[in-house]
Amino acid sequence: MSDYLTVAEFVELFGEHEVLAIAGIGGPNSAGGRRVDEPRVEAAIDRAASLADGYCLGRYPALADLPAAEVPAALKGAVADIARWYLRDKAGDRAAMDDVVRKRYEDALAWLEAVAAGRIDLASEFPGALPVPDGPAGRVFADMPAGRAQAALAGWRRS
Repeated sequence: MSDYLTVAEFVELFGEHEVLAIAGIGGPNSAGGRRVDEPRVEAAIDRAASLADGYCLGRYPALADLPAAEVPAALKGAVADIARWYLRDKAGDRAAMDDVVRKRYEDALAWLEAVAAGRIDLASEFPGALPVPDGPAGRVFADMPAGRAQAALAGWRRS
């Protein structure tokens, strides 16, 4: 699995206040105070990264060896939005899920689908990551003869 995002970057993207709200442990009056549950955030990031791998590594295998610091910002953002969704999505607690988080999650999935389909090119974002050609042996082109339907239907009229 690729390292797309660190816990520190996740906190930087969404702010410590929100991350504490969705993945905080301890109380404000406890000895350690309220702090980010890093293993929980890391698990959500790993789960989101695994999903992104499924969409991206088939087309861009070089992403597997890329350190988190060199991951394209758009891919990092998509993984962060998905991880945020995972952290907020508690069974039976829909109040914690607002429309913005849901929309960003859906947009991240749509973006990953576009990357997998080749409509978005990640190769321009980082050097040496050329996409794998379509199909197992690259693209296949064929010269097909014209169909015979036009000639067979010549002279027929619609009544």
